[in-house]
Amino acid sequence: MYENLDNLESKFKIAEFPLNVAIEVGNYCNLNCIMCANDKITRKKGFIDIKTYKKIIDEIAINNVNTRLWLDFYGEPLLAGYKLFYMIDYAKKKGLTNINMNTNGTLLNEEKAEMLLESGIDFISIDVDGYSKEVFEKIRIGANRDEVYKNIEYILLKKEEMGIKTPIIEVKVLEMKENEDEIEEILNYWHEKKARITLRRLISWGGACLDLRNEGKLPERIACGYAVGICAITWDGNIVTCGLDAHGKEIFGNVKEQSINEIWEKRNKELVEKHINHEFDKLPQICRECTDWMIIGEKHYDENGIELTKNYDASSDMYEK
Repeated sequence: MYENLDNLESKFKIAEFPLNVAIEVGNYCNLNCIMCANDKITRKKGFIDIKTYKKIIDEIAINNVNTRLWLDFYGEPLLAGYKLFYMIDYAKKKGLTNINMNTNGTLLNEEKAEMLLESGIDFISIDVDGYSKEVFEKIRIGANRDEVYKNIEYILLKKEEMGIKTPIIEVKVLEMKENEDEIEEILNYWHEKKARITLRRLISWGGACLDLRNEGKLPERIACGYAVGICAITWDGNIVTCGLDAHGKEIFGNVKEQSINEIWEKRNKELVEKHINHEFDKLPQICRECTDWMIIGEKHYDENGIELTKNYDASSDMYEK
């Protein structure tokens, strides 16, 4: 079951250096999913330059090699092509122990799958929001359900053939009205394939896609885990509100001009402390209007279908039984 909000909030703490750093490889995407703000983004499109990327990785390596590095924020990272594999290799050679990626799976052909398995990446999450072709392709507009399923099955099989423990391969499912009748089928199918599974409730991308205030009475507000724990960096170097600030509305600094430490300290004072102290009326407008704080909890299952709990200590495994 989803975690109680009060229990969830008790795990939040102000970190001197971010436990999670999400780097936007690029904010281009080859799909136009119905629950995504991709077609609404107002900021400039582009891919991160290697000089900026190296500066970020070098600082993470100095401060905490166990920081969870996410090679995505908005957009599909595999659109960066072979540059993505250089980025993984650079981070791995710098000693980072927790390199992660989210992908829609459409570009995960046999070559890319094998390269990822050999790259040293630690965790790959692949979006699967439908079981039937009709529902899957209604949600993930531009994707071919059978191709995505084939791609995931191949990387799972190849990993087993190679006899390696990492990367962990996860399928991620967003619950929504369009797929509510297929959730059980999706879970059963991927349990049989020995994939990790994460089940999430539908997010609004900071209010860009939907407004949960229209769904009924809201619970008493708590600090937002997205704001507390995630350092989201856009492809052009801006550290923004969180990993759901699709438009990059609130900018705390740019890593090309300042260190992550400097910007993170400012962000802690101007954003995180106000969340922790429940000074919600003093938050930036995007936070005051956002409802994603109430749906941050997720359900996680291991390869055997055993439910896991999320570990908020970056120095440990991401999930624990």
